[in-house]
Amino acid sequence: MTTATELDQAFHRDERIRVIDRDGHSIIAVRTPTASADIALQGAQILSWTPAGAGDVLWCAPLPKAGSAKAIRGGIPICWPWFGPHATDSSQPQHGLVRTAVWTLLDTAVTEGGARISLVHAAWGCDLRLDFDIGQCLSLTLSTTNVGASAVALTEALHTYFRVGDVAAVAVTGLDGLSYRDNADGGRQKSQCGAMRLPSETVALFPDAPDDAEISDPTLQRRIRIARSGGRSTVVWHPGASVASFTDIPAAMATGFVCVESGTIAPQVVTIAPGGTHQLSVSYGVDGLCVPSAEGAQLPEAARGGEHAERQDDQRREHRQRLRPPFEA
Repeated sequence: MTTATELDQAFHRDERIRVIDRDGHSIIAVRTPTASADIALQGAQILSWTPAGAGDVLWCAPLPKAGSAKAIRGGIPICWPWFGPHATDSSQPQHGLVRTAVWTLLDTAVTEGGARISLVHAAWGCDLRLDFDIGQCLSLTLSTTNVGASAVALTEALHTYFRVGDVAAVAVTGLDGLSYRDNADGGRQKSQCGAMRLPSETVALFPDAPDDAEISDPTLQRRIRIARSGGRSTVVWHPGASVASFTDIPAAMATGFVCVESGTIAPQVVTIAPGGTHQLSVSYGVDGLCVPSAEGAQLPEAARGGEHAERQDDQRREHRQRLRPPFEA
């Protein structure tokens, strides 16, 4: 296996992108004026993304022992080629085959907007490529190319852990009126009414959901925007009181995250013909969030109108443009 030092020597083109060793894990460390980020080669998993002028947007638990074959808890795990447990074989790993695999670093580049990182892996008769576009916004594109002779059918998700001030205070919007399966309540089918809040364990699976969602976090006074492309589904998850059963989530960190996951989950499926390529993309951006104060309530940013509304529209258009893959697959 290539060491972090060897990779750093091979890809060291600029001080703003280095490959470092962190307790036996090879980590791509990005440090640019627009953002910083850390990406583990295990699972091609981004662990941290901090846009300039903001705190870290991602939550991550302490890394597992290198070589332990244990998945990293936090950041953005890749669930592929199935989401959740395997449909017919309980001996297969939760969330698929690539979370514990060590991916290959293909390319790094400093860009005007920040940095681009590309990693590749082969599994299940497919070639995978994950491209990161790291800057004031973060974009990921997961490309799956079927190199076999038969069609493949899969489910997938980018299982993003967002850092929040207090999970009980956040609201997830963009899901109003949608049907979902509540796996915290025996898999019952329910309909979401208004913003989704997480006062207790939440495992809400929306097989059909719009591309856009938002997380409003009054504690950290920010709003995280999520824009998806190439997928149909959204999952909202937090273990609530059952967090005690998760040995890799420190108790002191348990209320500091919420997962809003983007992809395609059952009963939906992605089918890729021989030689075909499917892309799942997601882009994240952070806005400030106005909250009521002792001097009087303030309107949320999007409700102020005038020049501010026009500026917000421009930001949304720019945010959606970042869904374009940073590399041709």
